[in-house]
Amino acid sequence: MQRDRVPEDTKKLIIEAYENVLLKHRRLERDILNKQRTKEYEKNRPPQDKWYELKTTEFAKELYRNRVALKPDGANEIYLKKL
Repeated sequence: MQRDRVPEDTKKLIIEAYENVLLKHRRLERDILNKQRTKEYEKNRPPQDKWYELKTTEFAKELYRNRVALKPDGANEIYLKKL
């Protein structure tokens, strides 16, 4: 009977496999968080420069952003810095 050869560094290979899986999941999580952060920032960002001169449908959106940006005590600005 001949026994199957087991590499000496089996544990090392197992650990490396788990590290690769974790790295893949971390990258995926980072991408999801960045997309969510961008979405949240766009929702709460201040209006663009010279928004009051817009002649398109974007005017209403920028007007809303202007009102939100004027929250008392700069609450919106503090929130955006945390993002």
